[in-house]
Amino acid sequence: MGSPDDSGERPAWRPPAEDHREQRSTVWITVVLFAVFMAVMLVVAVLVVGGLKDSKVGAVQPRLPAVSTSAGASSAPPSSRQEVPIRKLETAANPLVAPGVAMPKVTCELPKLRGTKEQLDAFYLALIPCLERAWHPVLTQVGEPQIPVAVNLHDVSNTACGPPPPASEAMGFYCSDDKTIFVPLPRQLENGGPELLTQLFLLAHEYGHHVQEQSGILRKHDALYREADGDQVKILDLSRRLELQADCFSTLFLANAAGRGSIGAGLLAPLRQGGFDPEDSETHGSAKNAKLWQKRGLTAKDTSACNTFAAPANEVS
Repeated sequence: MGSPDDSGERPAWRPPAEDHREQRSTVWITVVLFAVFMAVMLVVAVLVVGGLKDSKVGAVQPRLPAVSTSAGASSAPPSSRQEVPIRKLETAANPLVAPGVAMPKVTCELPKLRGTKEQLDAFYLALIPCLERAWHPVLTQVGEPQIPVAVNLHDVSNTACGPPPPASEAMGFYCSDDKTIFVPLPRQLENGGPELLTQLFLLAHEYGHHVQEQSGILRKHDALYREADGDQVKILDLSRRLELQADCFSTLFLANAAGRGSIGAGLLAPLRQGGFDPEDSETHGSAKNAKLWQKRGLTAKDTSACNTFAAPANEVS
């Protein structure tokens, strides 16, 4: 039997390397799985928070109709959040101008129209609710939303929609981005101060643009404008159809308000005899066609009479 090797050169003892490698592998796998788990939880958390942010962004605060006393459009603090209303984005095919959609008769009790800011404030503050009483039932008939509007009398240099048109081109204007009618006071006091029929027609015309916004007509117009891609013939045609429709909406309202309250039947005689006598305009239509659509509004049985987007080109030139 051989003797043990005591030479001091015994083979070095090694621990069972495979077992330790397996242990280390198990530890690393556990660490990796934990990291993956935490990453997944982080992604889920981000998605949940993001979803909450999106839901808040998708809400708007309703405004109450009011007359502005500051440089911006006036509004009351919202009592709750309201989802953005759904509108039918159509022009000629919009339900608002379908046959059979009639406007009710309304009575407007208005204060005396005078030339100070406070008196014009009071006049507009009384006229806007009357316009709403006329138009809200129409919008309800066709399932379209009722969005409050504000009025601003300040001579602003800019709006949410951009710079205002020159005073030589417009006494008033409407901005759809902040749902505000602008009737700058200096423009209303020109040529001897405010005149009743002119002010009624003006505010009803600008509110007509607000009706176009509420119904989706204005949004569709804007989409068609972008699609025109700078084609001035198409752009001007769209502009004239939009403005002539607002003229028609204005006189449609006046016809249903005349003979009651503060709007006497005789007040509309100049409109019935020939209408306002505007100048020819590339953007608002010829004087001839402006009078045509004013008369159609005065004699209309329903809103389909104001469907300028379905009219032949010669009636909106």
